Amino acid sequence: MTSPDLPPWYSQHLLTTPPPPQHTALSLLIAHSGRLVPVISTSTTLALARIWHEQGAAHSTGNAALMLALSAGSFAAACVSAVHRNSEPVTTAVAFTASGAFALIAPAAYTESWALALLLWLVATVLVYAVSARHWRAAQRDRQAREHELALARLASATTVAGAVLERDTKVQALAYGLQVAQAIDDRRRLDPDTYDPGALQQAGLPELPDSKPSDPLRRTS
Repeated sequence: MTSPDLPPWYSQHLLTTPPPPQHTALSLLIAHSGRLVPVISTSTTLALARIWHEQGAAHSTGNAALMLALSAGSFAAACVSAVHRNSEPVTTAVAFTASGAFALIAPAAYTESWALALLLWLVATVLVYAVSARHWRAAQRDRQAREHELALARLASATTVAGAVLERDTKVQALAYGLQVAQAIDDRRRLDPDTYDPGALQQAGLPELPDSKPSDPLRRTS
């Protein structure tokens, strides 16, 4: 018996390669909006420090000492949170961020030099991006791993469904073939019982049904 032809809808159970996504400027901005948060944060801090500078923080030792004290306190809290067994990573990150922000505000609000303030802003921005890049890479690897697992699960499911459909169609066609053979033999016997010879049919070697068992009556007839 030859292999049955696959039905036209068989390919619907198989996964197809999705078309490449079409990116626009707006979609890219939304997708990577989190990458803009560090530079927005440091720029806002610098702007507030310079506004505070104009409001009386210029050359004010007390205001600078206050910011440095807040920075040291935030840094100490971040270190304690980092070494604690039950600490939250978000709390530790916020404490380190606050420490860096206070340390940036103190000299930026104290000094008259815009060059120094911009230099501090540039250093702070680079440090924030250097730290954030590690977390972004880890998040991207996790996302790719989840997408890969999902693709494998979909492929396994589609393969199972397609295999079951193919097995069902094979059994249906095998049963139809067996019924046709049995009907043909019965018609031959009723047409001329005197000349009917089962041995001649057996010697002719009729094709066997796939996965047929010895107890199959159709095989015994053939």
